[in-house]
Amino acid sequence: NCGAIITWTPPSAIDNCAGLGVVATHSPGFNFPVGVTTVTYTATDGAGNISTCSFDVTINDTEAPSITGCPLDITINNDLGNCDALVTCTVPTITDNCAVASTTASHNPGDLFTIGTTNVTYTVLDAVGNTSTCSFDVTVNDTENPLISGCPAPIATNNDLGNCDAVVTWTAPIAADNCLGVVLT
Repeated sequence: NCGAIITWTPPSAIDNCAGLGVVATHSPGFNFPVGVTTVTYTATDGAGNISTCSFDVTINDTEAPSITGCPLDITINNDLGNCDALVTCTVPTITDNCAVASTTASHNPGDLFTIGTTNVTYTVLDAVGNTSTCSFDVTVNDTENPLISGCPAPIATNNDLGNCDAVVTWTAPIAADNCLGVVLT
């Protein structure tokens, strides 16, 4: 609830003459909202004389907002030919007993995530400064093999004259990868 039901013993009023009436701005069992509310009792006698008493009821919102449905950690392979992956997930449900002031997310469904692990955090702030967070990890694995192009055809040659071997030359193949550097060995 965004408030609280408060009860108290009402003050009593007496007068030396008949015709006393008492009026209150609030009664015991009233559901007070968050904040400060002044309760005032006014006693009026038959001659029009008035006496008042009042007190404040302060209701503090100490209940943090609620985040439910925070996604579990996600592990996904990179998108073909890219060094990242488009990741979708369900947005958590955010509620508060009074009012949500703001919600922030470090990432959103449909964002691109690079190779590796990225932490995604949702933070909600209510109207009086209470906060809640939820977080999960998105891990993108590079599962695409590097490509080698220009690999020479098999080479057959005779030994060099007077040697038991031969000096052979060829054009080195070219290696490429969608993400990381490639070393030919």
